[in-house]
Amino acid sequence: MRSMTGFGMGEYADNGLNIYVEIKTVNHRYRDFSVKMPRKLSPLEENMKKLISSYVTRGRIEVSVRMQSETGKGGELFYDKALAMQYAEILNMIRADAPFAKDDISVSLIAKFPDVVTVREEDTDLEFLWECLSKAVEAACVMLDNARSVEGENLKGDFVYRIGLIEGYIKNISSLSEEIPKAYYEQLKKTMDEFVGGLINENRLATEAAVYAENCNITEELVRLSAHLKNFLKIIDSKEPSGRKLDFLLQEINREANTIASKSNSYEISTLVVEIKSELEKMREQIQNIE
Repeated sequence: MRSMTGFGMGEYADNGLNIYVEIKTVNHRYRDFSVKMPRKLSPLEENMKKLISSYVTRGRIEVSVRMQSETGKGGELFYDKALAMQYAEILNMIRADAPFAKDDISVSLIAKFPDVVTVREEDTDLEFLWECLSKAVEAACVMLDNARSVEGENLKGDFVYRIGLIEGYIKNISSLSEEIPKAYYEQLKKTMDEFVGGLINENRLATEAAVYAENCNITEELVRLSAHLKNFLKIIDSKEPSGRKLDFLLQEINREANTIASKSNSYEISTLVVEIKSELEKMREQIQNIE
């Protein structure tokens, strides 16, 4: 089980090239990327996302890539002489037509016009760059995966603890549920005795108590609730992404708890159900961060 929160960083440094990769993940309903990387590496963005996706199935993924080249070869300047002469000719024509205008024609002015001076980047060996980038990304993913696994184990420990508490509450509820029909029978008998002056139809009384016992029977709910808890513990031991499955299972557990409270018609049991729902709510908040 992994958390959706984590951080990893990786670096490639060789052949005069340094690439730094940082990956940060937070919880999100789906897998969502936010990437910042040099324009020179942008053709490799999809390859990078695919590699990261092999480690991360869900969450918001923020990726930052920096690249430095010790050779200093980022490209070369190109001067378009013909275009510069055309700009100069036009400027001189404007000066002739508007002698009142300030004469500010200069080399720096012409050089600022579009495409007069441009940077021509050297041919990019994408295959070589991907070989370098992928190593940095892989290292960042491994660190990220370890961090998410550690956090996931911490959450798992918390889940096991709270499931243990809930199982204790269920045990108490089970004991209390066995006393409900008996208590109802005694209370009903006492009430009828006071009302009819001791003339009680025992068969009718037993029938009423049996019907009540059937209506407030929560055995099936307790069995299903215990089964859901065992399934929950089984899922958190799985290596597969389980956040959505756990969220759904928690809804089922909550539903059974509500049914137990409504059917039992017992203050003591309702109080224990409140404790169960309190633990479920704490777990629900944590599950939102499970991959």
